[in-house]
Amino acid sequence: MIRAGVMWVVLAGSAGADGLPALFDVTGVAAGDVLNIRAEPSANAPIIGQIARNAAGVEVVAASGDGKWGLVNAGDGQGHVALRFLARQPGPDWFELQTAMVCSGTEPFWSLTYDPAQSVASFATPDADTAFEVTNRWPRTDYQPVAGLGLGAQSFVFLQAQSCNDGMSDRAFGLTANLFLSGDAGPFTLSGCCTLQP
Repeated sequence: MIRAGVMWVVLAGSAGADGLPALFDVTGVAAGDVLNIRAEPSANAPIIGQIARNAAGVEVVAASGDGKWGLVNAGDGQGHVALRFLARQPGPDWFELQTAMVCSGTEPFWSLTYDPAQSVASFATPDADTAFEVTNRWPRTDYQPVAGLGLGAQSFVFLQAQSCNDGMSDRAFGLTANLFLSGDAGPFTLSGCCTLQP
Protein backbone atom coordinates (compact mmCIF):
# COMPACT_ATOMS: atom_id res chain seq x y z
CA MET A 1 0.00 0.00 0.00
CA ILE A 2 1.29 3.46 -0.93
CA ARG A 3 0.90 5.96 1.90
CA ALA A 4 1.83 9.19 0.19
CA GLY A 5 0.92 10.97 -2.98
CA VAL A 6 3.03 11.37 -6.08
CA MET A 7 5.04 14.39 -7.19
CA TRP A 8 6.03 14.46 -10.86
CA VAL A 9 9.37 16.09 -11.58
CA VAL A 10 10.33 16.62 -15.19
CA LEU A 11 13.92 16.86 -16.35
CA ALA A 12 13.86 18.05 -19.94
CA GLY A 13 16.68 16.45 -21.88
CA SER A 14 17.71 17.01 -25.47
CA ALA A 15 14.42 15.63 -26.80
CA GLY A 16 12.53 17.94 -24.45
CA ALA A 17 14.21 20.96 -26.00
CA ASP A 18 12.30 20.44 -29.25
CA GLY A 19 9.15 19.22 -27.53
CA LEU A 20 9.42 15.53 -28.44
CA PRO A 21 7.80 13.19 -27.84
CA ALA A 22 4.60 14.79 -29.14
CA LEU A 23 1.37 13.84 -30.90
CA PHE A 24 0.92 14.51 -34.61
CA ASP A 25 -1.81 14.15 -37.24
CA VAL A 26 -1.19 12.79 -40.73
CA THR A 27 -1.52 15.47 -43.42
CA GLY A 28 -0.84 15.85 -47.13
CA VAL A 29 -1.28 12.17 -48.01
CA ALA A 30 -3.32 11.67 -51.19
CA ALA A 31 -6.75 10.04 -51.09
CA GLY A 32 -6.44 6.27 -51.35
CA ASP A 33 -2.82 6.37 -50.16
CA VAL A 34 -1.15 5.75 -46.77
CA LEU A 35 1.86 7.07 -44.88
CA ASN A 36 4.60 4.46 -44.99
CA ILE A 37 6.62 3.47 -41.95
CA ARG A 38 10.18 2.57 -42.99
CA ALA A 39 12.84 0.48 -41.30
CA GLU A 40 15.36 3.34 -41.50
CA PRO A 41 15.05 7.14 -41.94
CA SER A 42 15.31 6.91 -45.73
CA ALA A 43 12.84 6.85 -48.62
CA ASN A 44 14.77 3.84 -49.93
CA ALA A 45 14.43 1.78 -46.73
CA PRO A 46 12.03 -1.18 -46.61
CA ILE A 47 8.40 -0.45 -45.67
CA ILE A 48 7.53 -2.14 -42.38
CA GLY A 49 4.09 -0.64 -41.72
CA GLN A 50 1.55 1.95 -42.73
CA ILE A 51 -0.47 4.73 -41.10
CA ALA A 52 -3.89 5.76 -42.44
CA ARG A 53 -4.00 9.04 -44.36
CA ASN A 54 -6.42 10.53 -41.81
CA ALA A 55 -4.78 9.16 -38.65
CA ALA A 56 -4.63 11.45 -35.63
CA GLY A 57 -2.61 11.25 -32.45
CA VAL A 58 0.50 9.59 -33.89
CA GLU A 59 3.24 9.80 -31.26
CA VAL A 60 6.61 10.89 -32.65
CA VAL A 61 9.20 9.73 -30.13
CA ALA A 62 12.29 11.37 -31.67
CA ALA A 63 13.45 13.07 -34.86
CA SER A 64 16.36 12.20 -37.12
CA GLY A 65 19.42 14.46 -37.00
CA ASP A 66 18.33 16.27 -40.15
CA GLY A 67 14.78 16.73 -38.82
CA LYS A 68 13.19 15.04 -41.85
CA TRP A 69 12.15 11.75 -40.22
CA GLY A 70 10.24 10.88 -37.07
CA LEU A 71 10.55 7.71 -35.01
CA VAL A 72 7.14 6.11 -34.40
CA ASN A 73 5.80 2.79 -33.16
CA ALA A 74 4.29 0.17 -35.44
CA GLY A 75 2.70 -2.67 -33.51
CA ASP A 76 5.37 -4.14 -31.23
CA GLY A 77 8.14 -2.52 -33.27
CA GLN A 78 9.33 0.88 -34.39
CA GLY A 79 10.05 2.66 -37.63
CA HIS A 80 10.45 6.02 -39.33
CA VAL A 81 8.00 8.28 -41.16
CA ALA A 82 8.60 11.39 -43.24
CA LEU A 83 7.81 14.36 -40.99
CA ARG A 84 6.62 16.42 -43.96
CA PHE A 85 3.42 14.32 -43.80
CA LEU A 86 2.78 15.03 -40.11
CA ALA A 87 1.40 18.15 -38.42
CA ARG A 88 1.96 18.56 -34.71
CA GLN A 89 -1.23 18.76 -32.69
CA PRO A 90 -1.74 22.13 -31.02
CA GLY A 91 -1.12 22.39 -27.32
CA PRO A 92 1.66 22.57 -24.77
CA ASP A 93 4.80 20.45 -24.76
CA TRP A 94 4.72 17.21 -22.72
CA PHE A 95 6.93 18.72 -20.00
CA GLU A 96 4.24 21.22 -19.12
CA LEU A 97 2.25 18.22 -17.83
CA GLN A 98 -0.94 19.20 -19.65
CA THR A 99 -0.85 16.05 -21.81
CA ALA A 100 -2.16 12.65 -20.74
CA MET A 101 0.48 9.95 -20.45
CA VAL A 102 0.85 6.35 -19.38
CA CYS A 103 4.04 5.05 -17.77
CA SER A 104 4.75 1.40 -17.08
CA GLY A 105 7.46 -0.98 -16.04
CA THR A 106 8.23 -4.57 -15.17
CA GLU A 107 9.68 -6.55 -12.26
CA PRO A 108 7.21 -5.96 -10.75
CA PHE A 109 4.61 -4.93 -13.33
CA TRP A 110 3.23 -1.47 -12.64
CA SER A 111 1.55 1.42 -14.44
CA LEU A 112 1.06 5.09 -13.74
CA THR A 113 -1.60 6.95 -15.70
CA TYR A 114 -1.78 10.74 -15.64
CA ASP A 115 -5.01 12.51 -16.63
CA PRO A 116 -4.48 16.29 -16.62
CA ALA A 117 -8.13 17.03 -17.44
CA GLN A 118 -9.28 15.34 -14.22
CA SER A 119 -6.12 16.29 -12.23
CA VAL A 120 -5.67 12.63 -11.31
CA ALA A 121 -2.69 10.27 -11.33
CA SER A 122 -3.43 6.56 -10.91
CA PHE A 123 -0.81 4.02 -9.83
CA ALA A 124 -1.55 0.33 -10.34
CA THR A 125 0.12 -3.03 -9.77
CA PRO A 126 -1.41 -6.49 -10.22
CA ASP A 127 -2.30 -6.36 -6.50
CA ALA A 128 -3.62 -2.82 -5.96
CA ASP A 129 -4.77 0.46 -7.51
CA THR A 130 -4.35 3.92 -5.99
CA ALA A 131 -5.64 7.24 -7.38
CA PHE A 132 -4.26 10.61 -6.31
CA GLU A 133 -5.64 14.10 -6.86
CA VAL A 134 -3.12 16.50 -8.34
CA THR A 135 -2.58 19.42 -5.97
CA ASN A 136 0.38 21.33 -7.46
CA ARG A 137 1.91 21.98 -10.87
CA TRP A 138 5.22 23.65 -11.56
CA PRO A 139 5.73 24.03 -15.31
CA ARG A 140 9.21 24.30 -16.74
CA THR A 141 10.51 27.76 -17.58
CA ASP A 142 13.52 29.04 -19.51
CA TYR A 143 15.29 29.62 -16.21
CA GLN A 144 14.11 26.48 -14.45
CA PRO A 145 14.45 23.32 -16.60
CA VAL A 146 12.62 21.17 -14.03
CA ALA A 147 8.84 20.98 -13.84
CA GLY A 148 6.78 19.17 -11.26
CA LEU A 149 3.33 17.93 -10.43
CA GLY A 150 2.72 17.36 -6.76
CA LEU A 151 0.39 15.17 -4.75
CA GLY A 152 2.43 14.88 -1.61
CA ALA A 153 5.97 15.06 -0.32
CA GLN A 154 6.95 11.42 0.30
CA SER A 155 6.60 9.98 -3.21
CA PHE A 156 7.61 11.39 -6.57
CA VAL A 157 8.28 10.56 -10.22
CA PHE A 158 11.19 11.80 -12.35
CA LEU A 159 10.37 12.10 -16.07
CA GLN A 160 13.11 12.67 -18.59
CA ALA A 161 13.07 12.98 -22.37
CA GLN A 162 15.37 10.19 -23.48
CA SER A 163 15.19 6.89 -25.32
CA CYS A 164 13.61 4.12 -23.26
CA ASN A 165 12.99 0.41 -23.82
CA ASP A 166 10.31 -1.55 -21.98
CA GLY A 167 12.33 -4.77 -22.12
CA MET A 168 9.38 -6.69 -23.58
CA SER A 169 9.03 -5.33 -27.12
CA ASP A 170 10.90 -3.44 -29.81
CA ARG A 171 8.72 -0.36 -29.29
CA ALA A 172 10.37 3.04 -28.89
CA PHE A 173 9.62 5.35 -25.99
CA GLY A 174 10.78 8.95 -25.66
CA LEU A 175 10.27 9.33 -21.92
CA THR A 176 11.77 7.50 -18.96
CA ALA A 177 10.12 7.39 -15.56
CA ASN A 178 11.81 6.75 -12.22
CA LEU A 179 9.37 6.42 -9.34
CA PHE A 180 10.35 6.84 -5.72
CA LEU A 181 7.48 5.57 -3.60
CA SER A 182 6.76 5.25 0.10
CA GLY A 183 5.07 1.96 1.04
CA ASP A 184 4.23 -0.05 4.15
CA ALA A 185 7.62 -1.81 3.98
CA GLY A 186 9.49 1.45 3.46
CA PRO A 187 10.56 3.43 0.40
CA PHE A 188 11.13 1.68 -2.91
CA THR A 189 11.91 2.64 -6.50
CA LEU A 190 10.51 1.62 -9.88
CA SER A 191 11.73 2.45 -13.39
CA GLY A 192 9.96 2.35 -16.72
CA CYS A 193 8.92 4.12 -19.90
CA CYS A 194 6.11 6.53 -20.78
CA THR A 195 3.93 7.14 -23.81
CA LEU A 196 1.58 9.98 -24.69
CA GLN A 197 -0.85 7.50 -26.25
CA PRO A 198 -3.25 5.85 -23.80
